[in-house]
Amino acid sequence: MDQQPALTALGEQRAATVAAQLERMRPATFAHSRRLATLAVRVARHAHLPAPLVSEIYWGALVHDVGELSVKRAVLDKPGPLDERERAILAEHTIVGARWLGAVPGLVPLVPFARWHHERFDGTGYPDGACADQVPITVALVAVCDAWDALTELRPYRAPRSYEAAAEEMWQHAGRQWSRALVTWLLDCIDVERATEL
Repeated sequence: MDQQPALTALGEQRAATVAAQLERMRPATFAHSRRLATLAVRVARHAHLPAPLVSEIYWGALVHDVGELSVKRAVLDKPGPLDERERAILAEHTIVGARWLGAVPGLVPLVPFARWHHERFDGTGYPDGACADQVPITVALVAVCDAWDALTELRPYRAPRSYEAAAEEMWQHAGRQWSRALVTWLLDCIDVERATEL
């Protein structure tokens, strides 16, 4: 994969503007993104990633779902399973978000977060079927943390899973949906935090 440009101070300012717009227009989506950004930064620091990558992870996580602004609330907030048409509409948020970010000077480094946060390690994700080393580690880390947040937080269609159930599900899909190394980073970080809370 081609080297992405680095996120600059201008990019961070513009990402903050995008995040503020998301907070105003879709508070629930923003709350998820803020939790995700906080978790992803904790995991990145636990894994001793360099500071510039940690910063990119933070901003990328905050704006990764900006394409959901194009999705009707009835689809996002549906209490039951989505039908095939609704799933296709929701899947478009990755492409729309990437296009929006790519059109803003300074935000090009964050485009992969919007486009590829639903890709899978084995290439069965969307929208591009990108796999393994095609997706930057920063984006793959956000995707792992995104899944954890989805499992452990209340959703319109289900109750949150316990730590044990969520961890078991992450391990079941490690090596296929996510890199085993990134699942290890995530759960090790959470285990350390849980141990300090006891």
